[in-house]
Amino acid sequence: MSARATHEPAVNPAPAAARCIGYEVREGIAFVTLDAPPLNILTAAAMLQLADALELAQADRSLCGIALSAKGKAFSAGADIGEHRPEQAPGMIAAFSRLFRVLGASELPLVMAVDGAALGAGFELALMADILLASERATFGQPEIRLGFFAPVGVTALPARVGLGRALEITCTGRTYTAAEMLALGLVSRVVASAELPAAVEGVLADLRRASPLVLRMNVRLTRALFGQPFERARRAAEDAFLGELMATEDVREGLASFFEKRQPAWKNR
Repeated sequence: MSARATHEPAVNPAPAAARCIGYEVREGIAFVTLDAPPLNILTAAAMLQLADALELAQADRSLCGIALSAKGKAFSAGADIGEHRPEQAPGMIAAFSRLFRVLGASELPLVMAVDGAALGAGFELALMADILLASERATFGQPEIRLGFFAPVGVTALPARVGLGRALEITCTGRTYTAAEMLALGLVSRVVASAELPAAVEGVLADLRRASPLVLRMNVRLTRALFGQPFERARRAAEDAFLGELMATEDVREGLASFFEKRQPAWKNR
């Protein structure tokens, strides 16, 4: 994490030679890749690089989504255990904090593809997906408890995703779950064969590309901001944004025109 928050120590970024996060933009999508095979361990340096890549995507107003995947036999086997030593933990947690702050503030739909193990911090990363696709060989879990730790994002984000009881089961037992089990819990959106995972991701991205990048961001921002609020308050806030923000855009007029003219919209992104 950077020294933006005075209570968090500064973390120096990894040198260019140690790059372990890939970044590429194709057809309106930022493709971000964990590229430290075989296990894609999330060191502090890797977490900072990943945060940088996600911030780069957020700053590109032409994008309509982020696709996050990994090279190697695991999506991510978790954070670097060596960096959990008391003398190294502040720097590791600072990097962890920056990464998840960036993820939590995202206004772009985040599609993740998990093919292999997503454990520990790797599972916490997967928890931040808006659309989580998994292969049949994917596994998930929070084994930190067996090493004398707890998972900060696991204990804060997981209850909203799977319920309090299930979250406590996952974080207290440290057991590993199959993709099918996580599908049943509602965490995973779809389970496919490993060879079919890239095509499944592309299918989701094709749908995202049909929408206005501007309106997609608005949709994600409002959904996140209004989640958990009383229905009446949330509904009124959404209606205010609909009339005061959405109706002022050129893209809403383009969407209407394309409908009546029976053509594909040409989004202005403004």
